[in-house]
Amino acid sequence: RLAPPTAPRVAVLLYRKHVISGLRYISDLITIIESQGLLPIPIFINGVEAHTIVRDLLTSKHEIEGVAHGTTVRDVTYQPSKAASVD
Repeated sequence: RLAPPTAPRVAVLLYRKHVISGLRYISDLITIIESQGLLPIPIFINGVEAHTIVRDLLTSKHEIEGVAHGTTVRDVTYQPSKAASVD
């Protein structure tokens, strides 16, 4: 059973090669995440760009509020219009 869209979101960085190869751990991981009432957000990577995904395309409610109040500063590469909010 899928978690509702309002469930807490968890980013899951997945190596594209592992997905294409059909490695079992991916299905198991997603099943466990969903069984905990969480909504997995899959992000497919080739490897070295993982840190840029986290830096530029992920955010949280806490971080959004911090930026709005000037207590949090994001890197200039941050893309708020494309960012996924995760908990």
